[in-house]
Amino acid sequence: MSQILILLRHAKAVPWQSGIDDFARDLAGKGEAHMDQLSRWVNEHLEVPERVLCSTAARTVQTLAPFLSAWGESAPAVSYLDSMYHASTGSLHHLAVEALNSADSVLMVGHNPGFENLALGLMPDADRAKHQRMATGTLGVFEFENGFDGGEHDGRLLHWVTRKDF
Repeated sequence: MSQILILLRHAKAVPWQSGIDDFARDLAGKGEAHMDQLSRWVNEHLEVPERVLCSTAARTVQTLAPFLSAWGESAPAVSYLDSMYHASTGSLHHLAVEALNSADSVLMVGHNPGFENLALGLMPDADRAKHQRMATGTLGVFEFENGFDGGEHDGRLLHWVTRKDF
């Protein structure tokens, strides 16, 4: 039983400024344009995931919006989770395990450093050597041919899509 985990780091946000709440930062124009491109790419190359988990921060909700719009009526219900903002790698790993216990494909939208650490931990060593960071707007698609058991380096990296790919 093959399972898919898709990790999407939020797109480029407006710069943080003193006195502005980081949680409320919106996407920058570049980030919005990139997510429009990436959502089209996803629709051409991937199936709609069965479950979606998304941080409640403004920039992650805005990152996900073009995907939900493109999927229309086939869009899955989204679990917006406060706990994904500043989540540790261990917490994100636990959320992935729980989500993949009830679905064969899951999209998670969130933040670094947790997403980068989770993605790099799932990759085989050969892929880790090529992809050492998860920049804003990066999408990583992992397949687990025998199901996701939560082990390190168990994922087969199917796609690693960055802003530079567009």
